[in-house]
Amino acid sequence: MKKACTHLPPTIQVMTSDSNIINRMVCTGCHEKITVRRVFIPFGPEKGTEKELTYGCRCEDIELAKNVLKRRKELERKRIYQIFDRESLLNQDLLESSFDSYVPRTESQKHAYEQVREFCDTYSKVRPRNLLLTGSYGLGKSHLSSAALKVLIESGYTSIFISVPKLLTKLKATYNKHSEFSEDNYLELLEKADCVVLDDVGAEHGRDPSSWATSKLFEIIDSRIGKHTIYTTNLGGRALQEKVGARNFSRMMQQTKVIAISGPDHRLSHFSQEKGSGVHE
Repeated sequence: MKKACTHLPPTIQVMTSDSNIINRMVCTGCHEKITVRRVFIPFGPEKGTEKELTYGCRCEDIELAKNVLKRRKELERKRIYQIFDRESLLNQDLLESSFDSYVPRTESQKHAYEQVREFCDTYSKVRPRNLLLTGSYGLGKSHLSSAALKVLIESGYTSIFISVPKLLTKLKATYNKHSEFSEDNYLELLEKADCVVLDDVGAEHGRDPSSWATSKLFEIIDSRIGKHTIYTTNLGGRALQEKVGARNFSRMMQQTKVIAISGPDHRLSHFSQEKGSGVHE
């Protein structure tokens, strides 16, 4: 029986002959055995010339496959970010919030503005730090946090704003077998984002340190170690520690600057407090 190669055109037989092998080695990239041949180009623009061609190397195939997988993962991550954006449940005020639209009414609000602005101006991925904005309702904690994320996003950093109670609701929804995303999808995004705002910490239900909410909150906060995180809460230090548990509170305080804000609730500023207005203190 004739060898299969004898049925090939003479020019191809020459190209595959062992006589034109000039080197054999193992590729340091793909670790495949490769053969270097000196071949005569029988046709095409380089017809009549000799070339050294490498056979067996899979580096380009592997790199192409990596790029395809990377691209697919980026598209999936982008799709989930869009879901986060769509379901972050920011009210219209926060959607329109910016540093320019923030009007401090007290010295503490002015100080908070300066501190959050400085957080953005000196942002560095290699020097992670956190902020905890604390104070009563309607003092602009969420406004400043949302404004900060917009500045970071415009600078090319991946950022997520989400209220903790609504985040926990979102995670619970993934336990439904018809859920579009898994819990791991969301937790991975929260872990890898350059900056995350966890708004309204302590507003979640339950006080039991062993509860699902407390445990899940620890998982999220712990995953943010080494990344920038902004926390907002209506609770004071002791009340917050009691609410989220000592372990979560300890993690939250790691590399965290506390900014206490005081003043009147701006949401109630349109109500007249004058005598005879019908509004009683």
